[in-house]
Amino acid sequence: MTTAHVHIQIREVAKGIAGDLYEKLMGDNQMFGQWKKQNPGCNAAELERRFIEKNWPKCIQYARQALAALLRQPHINEATKLHIVDVLSKDQSLVRGRNVRRSFHRPGHA
Repeated sequence: MTTAHVHIQIREVAKGIAGDLYEKLMGDNQMFGQWKKQNPGCNAAELERRFIEKNWPKCIQYARQALAALLRQPHINEATKLHIVDVLSKDQSLVRGRNVRRSFHRPGHA
């Protein structure tokens, strides 16, 4: 399983985006054939699950942007907007925490 320092709700949005990407890309028979060759013996659900698991981290920034864009939408209620702000804020603290931990690591030292 792929891990990333990201808020769980952003991860879920990123997985949704990866799922949408799967549907779009696998509509191309050649692309689907290549993916199936890379994952022999998998049924359709497993092929999709593997694609999403492999690619959702690449969709994290798009997920953040999608949530941020919702804040500018007049039809989104204030409670939902406050929740989105909370998620984005907590996500940023995870990103900052990851960067701080990296700065303490010195090459050649555990």
